[in-house]
Amino acid sequence: MTKVDKFVGMAAIFGAILLAIIGWRLDPGTSKLPGPGFFPLLIACAMGSLGIWLFVRPGSEERLLPTEPPRWRPFAIALVSILGYAMVLLDLGYLFSTFALLTVQLRWVEKRSWATSLLIAGIASGLSLVVFRVILKVPLPVGFIPLPKGW
Repeated sequence: MTKVDKFVGMAAIFGAILLAIIGWRLDPGTSKLPGPGFFPLLIACAMGSLGIWLFVRPGSEERLLPTEPPRWRPFAIALVSILGYAMVLLDLGYLFSTFALLTVQLRWVEKRSWATSLLIAGIASGLSLVVFRVILKVPLPVGFIPLPKGW
């Protein structure tokens, strides 16, 4: 086991503890009626479990060298696009922001063609809008695209 594994495992455990504290303060609710802290607590449990596994798992010192170069550029594009999505969601609205995010992710991170990226982004953002806003009645930001009454 390398020192990096132990460090990352401990960092995950520490992060999980902080996330669990925040989730508990937000009121986890119950399994039938989850509160705002339910999912942070759920994520904290998974993160802590994986951190413990990474810290204590038996492993060898030998690691296989990666066969392909690291994908830092797609990772950076994904990270910046998600941060941008969070920043413009309220102003531009759910439908347009989600369409733009998915288009960027599919085109430049997953290297799909323009046609495929636009088609999948359009279908996914439209379907998710119907599921969340119409069926589940989740209030989503409308933005500048007018939606039919009752949506």
